[in-house]
Amino acid sequence: MEARQNNRATNGSLLRSLQDDFESYSKARKSIARYLIDHLSEAPVLTAQDLARHTATTSSTVVRFAQFLGFTGFPEMMRAAWEEHRLMATAPGARTESQMAFPVDDDFSGRALRVDMGILEETMKKNRADDFLQTIELLENADMIYVAGMFEAAMVAGYLCYYLKIMGLPVTIVTGNSEEQVAGLAGLGEDSVLIAIGFRTAHQFLLRLIKTARERGAVSVGISENTLSEVSKLADRNLYCQLDTASFAPSLVGAFSLANALMSALYIRNKRGYDAHIARLHSLPLSSDWL
Repeated sequence: MEARQNNRATNGSLLRSLQDDFESYSKARKSIARYLIDHLSEAPVLTAQDLARHTATTSSTVVRFAQFLGFTGFPEMMRAAWEEHRLMATAPGARTESQMAFPVDDDFSGRALRVDMGILEETMKKNRADDFLQTIELLENADMIYVAGMFEAAMVAGYLCYYLKIMGLPVTIVTGNSEEQVAGLAGLGEDSVLIAIGFRTAHQFLLRLIKTARERGAVSVGISENTLSEVSKLADRNLYCQLDTASFAPSLVGAFSLANALMSALYIRNKRGYDAHIARLHSLPLSSDWL
């Protein structure tokens, strides 16, 4: 198997090799492979020391992994990674980072929107209808929904939590590990659902929260970018969104769209009930401006 893997990795199939053989790797190799899969675009600037630091391994482990894949060393593996990323980005119909590489001009907004359209298409391809429907059923039957997300994922978590509350669903948001937010997790149990949103190298608190949910009998639904993400590996159910890496601030249109799809599906399945709840909100004498 090792010879077959080495052959593929050094002949333009590095990403496929990493994904297909991931489960056979040791813990250290899995960590390196996962980072490479999630950060292929960083190949030109990533050093062996950087990769070791990001994956909690050593430079020598990183070099040995490159040799294990059939490369002469780390530089050759990075050149192969960048070449594969470049080819993927320029393939027909692909969402390309090069669209965003031009100077800002009158058509910049058009290019940005085309990138987002590509993200939405890829997000749609990544998800199965059965997984989405099962998630909806879990949310409908939950006594309490916990929506967790750190860093940029906190914005998606806030968006989802905001509208679930307006619909009258029992929901608590977790965007950090302060004493107040940890105290809010006291009710996490068998009748709860945790929606854990995390991208790339997820926050350690989020990963511990997923593990705690499992220990307490709660079902966790992960929202992340691929099947090899840390969130995906720990969650009981998974939904996926495409991420954009063309800017230092990644487009989260895929994640927001997925959150919107969850809310819309819930609303349509019990439109009369949710409309009645929203009508009661309208009748409040101290209604806020959004009503």
